[in-house]
Amino acid sequence: MSKRINKLTRNNIIEDFGKEWKRFHFMNFKKPESLKFQFDKYTNLIELENFRDSEAADFGAGSGRWAELLLPYVNHLHVIEPGVAACEVLKLKFSGNSKVTIHNSLIEDGPVKAGSLDLAISLGVLHHIPNMEIALQSIFCALKPGGTFLGYLYYNLENRSIPYRIIWKISEILRLSISRLPSWTKFLVCEIIALTVYFPLAKFSKLIRLIGLPIENIPLHHYTDLPLYMMRNDALDRFGTTFEKRFSKAQIFQVLTNVGFDLSSIEFSEFEPYWTFKAQKPD
Repeated sequence: MSKRINKLTRNNIIEDFGKEWKRFHFMNFKKPESLKFQFDKYTNLIELENFRDSEAADFGAGSGRWAELLLPYVNHLHVIEPGVAACEVLKLKFSGNSKVTIHNSLIEDGPVKAGSLDLAISLGVLHHIPNMEIALQSIFCALKPGGTFLGYLYYNLENRSIPYRIIWKISEILRLSISRLPSWTKFLVCEIIALTVYFPLAKFSKLIRLIGLPIENIPLHHYTDLPLYMMRNDALDRFGTTFEKRFSKAQIFQVLTNVGFDLSSIEFSEFEPYWTFKAQKPD
């Protein structure tokens, strides 16, 4: 029964995200520097220049927004995405590009040849997968010995203040209700949240920063320099999903070592977004 529930849950998650990426496809995005700004934060733990002749993969590519930025640094890129609607976006985005192979597949199904990758990334995906360790094992198997995995999982706010965590708890109660609404109603509610919560708090953070005060404990301060389009996307991403897990740094370390990554290679970013990490497959 639990396997059936997991399958139903996963299918619903895939369908919801497919609709999201079809709506927020980032094609002809007017502020590409904002995406590059975010991508640079995610990739600060690795030297992308070191992967010029590499075979790489983006697991859970969505609209391909990160894959598009990774592509200039690698020799060939696999983009793995289970959603049919999202894959339609990927095919439009990478149409005719011989450097890209698109896989309409679950990560757990092992779509990439074992031992073939120099670099694998999965940014903001694995925490939405009920059987996350199986997906992570698939990524591990696809890496060459010595290959690098760059990942980002939702963290459990362990380094935040108590008021900050209380606000998050309230938002979590809202997510559990909003995510179960019909698609159009859910989209409308998330649009309202982006306009009335994300945008004002981002602008408030910008004002506070201008007068020289710290903004780290203001919720959503990381949107200070990002456009409304990205806030709308992330509001839907945050409140529209029916399933997510959150992890402490210790829990991420444990799951990586359980899968087989070299524990001495595991490194976490000390800057936002927490806890972006990198790990290597043993030689």
